[in-house]
Amino acid sequence: MKSQLLQLGSRLLLLVLLVATGCSGSEFQDGDFVPASRRAQFHAQRTHWHDILGQHCPKFGVKRLVAVPLPQPTGLKVADDYKVQFSFDGDRHLTPWLSIIGKRAASPPYVEVELTRSGNTITSVTAEVFELDSEDQKEHAQLITGAPCCTCLLTCLPSPCHCAAAAFAALLLGLNVARTYQQRLRQFLSDIAGESGSSLAAAAGTAKAD
Repeated sequence: MKSQLLQLGSRLLLLVLLVATGCSGSEFQDGDFVPASRRAQFHAQRTHWHDILGQHCPKFGVKRLVAVPLPQPTGLKVADDYKVQFSFDGDRHLTPWLSIIGKRAASPPYVEVELTRSGNTITSVTAEVFELDSEDQKEHAQLITGAPCCTCLLTCLPSPCHCAAAAFAALLLGLNVARTYQQRLRQFLSDIAGESGSSLAAAAGTAKAD
């Protein structure tokens, strides 16, 4: 009976470890492709997740602009809304639904995704849709020509962890404070050195007089 309980306990422990390992994020090195997928919402229906090819995926720690091809929606009208959602790192991080076709949608759609990292893992993802101005459209003409309404420009921006940014801000604040009092500190040290030199000179003069 005792051995059965031990076996059951070891199995439960192994299961908990597997679940904990599965919940943790993947570890990446700078330049590694981050697995990504997409799904669409059109006419109140949602598609399944579809993997994005590596050449269109973001790279860990690298700012990158790619053109993500999207399937042409069947029966699309001008007033219809077509939304997409992106997933990164094995569905661990999802973007909100982003409107890329419709009355209020930007054309061509330009999606800016910010991947926040902590060490070698991704901690969070944010996304926002913008409209490219004429200069940017000329600059990235090769990416958006061919099927402009079926292509989504995706920019992935690496971002450090907010806690690291806070520590860096505190460090900058400390440096500013040190610079503020640096002159006073130098003056204080020079005054001490001057007083010490005067005291030594006076002591030497007294000893010589004796």
